[in-house]
Formats: sequence, structure tokens, C-alpha cells
Amino acid sequence: MYDDLAELVRRPRRQALMGQLGVQLTPWTDSRELVGLARRLADVVDTVWVQDQMLARNVYALLGAIAYAGCGVGTNVTYPIGRNPIEMASALATIAELVPGDRDLLVGLGTGGALVDSLFRKDRPVAAVRESIQLMRALWSGARVDLGEFPVLGSALGCRPAAVAELTYPVARVPQILVAGVGPKILAVAGAHADGLISPSSLPTSSRAALLAGDFSQICGLDRARAARPPGMAPLRLIFGINVSVSADRKRAREYARRQVALVAGNPRLWPDLERVGLDVDSAGAVKNAFDQGLGIDGAAAQCSEALADALIVSGTPQECIPAMTELRDLAATRGYTDFYVGGPLGPDPAEAAGLLVAQVMPAVWPGRGPGRR
Repeated sequence: MYDDLAELVRRPRRQALMGQLGVQLTPWTDSRELVGLARRLADVVDTVWVQDQMLARNVYALLGAIAYAGCGVGTNVTYPIGRNPIEMASALATIAELVPGDRDLLVGLGTGGALVDSLFRKDRPVAAVRESIQLMRALWSGARVDLGEFPVLGSALGCRPAAVAELTYPVARVPQILVAGVGPKILAVAGAHADGLISPSSLPTSSRAALLAGDFSQICGLDRARAARPPGMAPLRLIFGINVSVSADRKRAREYARRQVALVAGNPRLWPDLERVGLDVDSAGAVKNAFDQGLGIDGAAAQCSEALADALIVSGTPQECIPAMTELRDLAATRGYTDFYVGGPLGPDPAEAAGLLVAQVMPAVWPGRGPGRR
């Protein structure tokens, strides 16, 4: 009996060590430096994810360059709000021609966070995500697509009546679409239409506090997504992100973590989730006020409490980050996650963070992922 119990504990950990591993870059650094970081990190990961921050460096341009450098790539995450999903489909199909054949091309898709909220009205955002998945897949299949079948997107884009869209070239490989989001509607869309689900530790519903809760599948929405899965569709691919800010300078690492937390905390739709898992809602309100006043990411980050930052981002020196990341890896694996990525912001000095991740952090958390693996 005890041997069986020990095997139940060991099995998720083995799966976590054997699954795909990625790293997420934030587009706050010079593009040439980001591509260089991707090349360096590709020695220990399978996929390089890039955040879509609309006012920062362009996610699709970066992904094309990173793919051409020999890496698997993914958006983590992009959104149809304020963007044209027809262009998104074409951009991703173009990138598909650049990704190595043994690497993934992934599309993390959501409704957008605090920055998008500050720039655009969100009219039926969940419907926009659903229609975007359907539209992009139709275009990638080579079909002539009647844009009238996508009324939410058509209204937002100003499509002409009876307009038809068709890509002028064959798609080398169809990207996988994974939804990142919270709430029953977006999770039902993920279950019914997407290939998988992305759950970053920086979201309250997939944070450490949520993972430790007895009703995690309900809090995170895995139950809802699985219930919406049509018979015959492949099981959802579950990818867990461990958001990190690492540096030899502990103070800088922890201060930098607040930038990433601000993008989450400034979204009022997430405040009930913060409260549900016992996190600091008052600090989140101050973050949103800073965004509303036009103070930008730095001004918003300054309003983020240390307690809230610690709850959503692992930060500090490598010696501090390794045990916290290992705990999150194992907690997520017991909940059914098989693939992982180390999420942004990575650290205040991207080059230093990459070096620490490659030399110290990754080999400790994922044995066998050290330098020279490829």
C-alpha cells in the first residue's frame, strides 16, 4: 500500500520533468538583445514565449526573428481586442514557415489585461476570442472565409457586407491555440474550441494560494473547461507558467517583479479572484488608479504591495527562487499540468537573468536541462 502511495506522489513529478519546457520574454528590452537571449535560453528550453504588450516591441516581429534563430515560439498571450485577427492569422502562418520542424508554434490567446482595458472598449471580449479561434483556424485551413459569420469581429473591424477572406499561400503548419483567462465564459470557450489552457502563477486563480486550496479545479476553472470539451476532441493540453524575477541583487529582483504584478492587479475583473484566495485587493485598487491617471507601468508598479507581489511572482536570488519554483512545479503537476514555462519578467537585467536561469535555476528545478543539452 505504501509503495502505491509513494508512486502516486512520484508520478506527477516525473511527468513535470519530462514535459515541454519554455521561457517567457517580456518585450521591454532592445529587440536584438531579446533575440540573443532567446538563442541563449534555447539551450535549456523547447519554446520561447513572448508577451504581447501593445505599446512595447511587436510580438509577431520578435517571434519571427526568434523562430528563424532556431527556437520554438509562442505568444503568451495575444488578444483580438484592438487587433485584426485576419492579420494575426497571416502573421502566425508566416512565422510557421520559420519555426524548426521539431519545435512548437503556439498561440496563447486571451482578452487582454489592464493595458488593453486602458486603451480600448471591450465589447463582448469572450465572443471575440471564440470568433478569433474559429476565424484563424478557417484561414489556416485554406478556406474562403465569409466574414459575415463572425459578427463580433466584423463589427469591431468594420468589415464590409459579404466580404470574403482567404490566405494567398498554404500554411506550413497549423499553430496550436491555448487560451489564458479566468471566468466561466472564457474557460468554456477554451474547453470547446482551443487546444489547451495556459495557467500562469501570476494569476490569482492559478497562484500558489489557489494551488494549495482544496477546490483548485473549481477555482482555476479546469472543471468548467473540461465539462465544455466536446466528445472526440483531444484532451486539453495544460501548461503552467511559473513567473519569476531573479537577480544576484535581491532588492532589484523584487522591485522588478512588481511591474509584472501591476499588469494583473490593475484588472478589476480579477479582484474577486484575489479576494477568493486571500490576496491584497486594496493594493490592486491603487494599481488601477495609477494606470487610470496615465502613470504607466512604472507608476502602477510603485503602488503594488510587497505581499501581493510575493503571492504572484517568485522573486529574489537564485537560492531563494529555486525552492519556491520547485514547490510550484510539484503543486501544478499534482493538478494535472504536464508542460511548464518560466514566465516573465525573468529579472531586472535580462542578460543576467538568462545566465542565472541557464547555469543555476533551470538545472536545479528541471534536472537534465543544463547548458549543452541541445
